Amino acid sequence: MSDGWVQTTLGAATRIKQGRYLSKEDMAVAQSDVAPIPVHGANGIIGWTNKVLYPHGVPLVTCRGSNCGMVLWAVGPLWVSNNAMAILPSGDLDLRFIYYSLLNSPPLEFVSGSAQPQITMGDLSKKAFLVPPLAEQRAIAATLGALDDKIELNRKLNATLEAMARALFRDWFVDFGPTRAKMEGRAPYLSPDLWSLFPDRLDAEGKPEGWEVFRLGDIADQHTRAVSPSENPGELFEHFSLPAFDKGQNPALDRGATIKSNKTLIPSGAILLSKLNPEIARVWLPEAPTGHTQIASTEFLAYTGKNGVGRGLLFCLFSDDDFRTMLHAMVTGTSKSHQRISPPDLLRREAIVGNAEMFRCFEDAVSPLLDRALANRSESRTLAHTRDLLLPRLMSGEIRVRDAERLVEEAG
Repeated sequence: MSDGWVQTTLGAATRIKQGRYLSKEDMAVAQSDVAPIPVHGANGIIGWTNKVLYPHGVPLVTCRGSNCGMVLWAVGPLWVSNNAMAILPSGDLDLRFIYYSLLNSPPLEFVSGSAQPQITMGDLSKKAFLVPPLAEQRAIAATLGALDDKIELNRKLNATLEAMARALFRDWFVDFGPTRAKMEGRAPYLSPDLWSLFPDRLDAEGKPEGWEVFRLGDIADQHTRAVSPSENPGELFEHFSLPAFDKGQNPALDRGATIKSNKTLIPSGAILLSKLNPEIARVWLPEAPTGHTQIASTEFLAYTGKNGVGRGLLFCLFSDDDFRTMLHAMVTGTSKSHQRISPPDLLRREAIVGNAEMFRCFEDAVSPLLDRALANRSESRTLAHTRDLLLPRLMSGEIRVRDAERLVEEAG
């Protein structure tokens, strides 16, 4: 153990605060000007409110449910539900150092109960951890925090890039913005070569003159080739699953021996669309393979574009609100947790109005945005790997901050 490091417990060194119940009347399902504050619970952000419990970021430990014992850093201002506990410093402790210490060693040993897993405040207070002097705490937190801050910045940039692509799709192919602007005599807002491609009137059906209605099957192929990874037990597969999507769209690298069921082989340039519970928008743009076979859970449908359609257009189509509404209307199954859409039925559905030339132009316009998003995601994965490598070594005192900073520079 490094000089000046001491072992203590959460009960001795921190104040553990149970979150507070928030009524349905005080919580909204979507962020808005009226409800701008995130509500954190057992599954991350579970809603939004106008009330503030903590004005600053805090480390959280989830204390009920299947994710019991998970450690989160919640950015303030925020509200914490009664399914999570905030850990606040008492004395010379850095707030973010507490988070990284718990992230390095989550309190899973205190989870009890099988039907409803939980951690009590009393048990959590027994959690032991090592504490260096305050200056070193802050240096450790700053080093690891710089990596996480860059990951968060990339996430926000990607949200913006994807929103820009979706907005362009909606303007061209849903609202027919350029055509309507021409009809109203408004000034062009696209480059002259693009502007000239849009019709200057709507036909009797309300679509741009000369454009066609395309079914999904007209513009995309669904790929259903199945593989059995267990037949190659030693091979590493890049595994695209629903849990991996929900945890930041990071596919897992799994040995074939650990994958018991058949999976869908992902072809080059594919887009993945979840057929399960379509009220949750799960549209995945895979990165290029890195030497491993890419496979997907059979809950994902794999598509590639055809007839001038690229994956950028499919990504925006599958993410568009009108398409999502159509998926909601297609679900079968009585169980709320297992509602699915029919893939053959989906291929027969009318999906988009346009023409092949406009599809190609759209792909040219959005590909740079989505390529940038993919590059950001790849960078974030490298940053996360570096953080996970440094975390246990810094928290044990095995390496000092100056050594960690050198490793971060080499990784960058």
